[in-house]
Amino acid sequence: MRYRIAPDGALETTYGSSGDVVTATVWFTLLVGVVFLAAGVRGRQRWLQFWGALTCLCCGVYFMRGWFGLDALLT
Repeated sequence: MRYRIAPDGALETTYGSSGDVVTATVWFTLLVGVVFLAAGVRGRQRWLQFWGALTCLCCGVYFMRGWFGLDALLT
């Protein structure tokens, strides 16, 4: 990691981040949530159904953040 000194003397960390990596991670998390949900339904495990459904819900909120007006909060 490299550091850059700002004009006011503070250290700034510089790193390259990509929105594509975040989007790919959320897609993968959605896939895992669907697998958890399916495994929970098939195995009759309530806790696995809960975490799978919650994961799918959170991924859905992330993808629909513009529609909910949460762009500034989740970007």
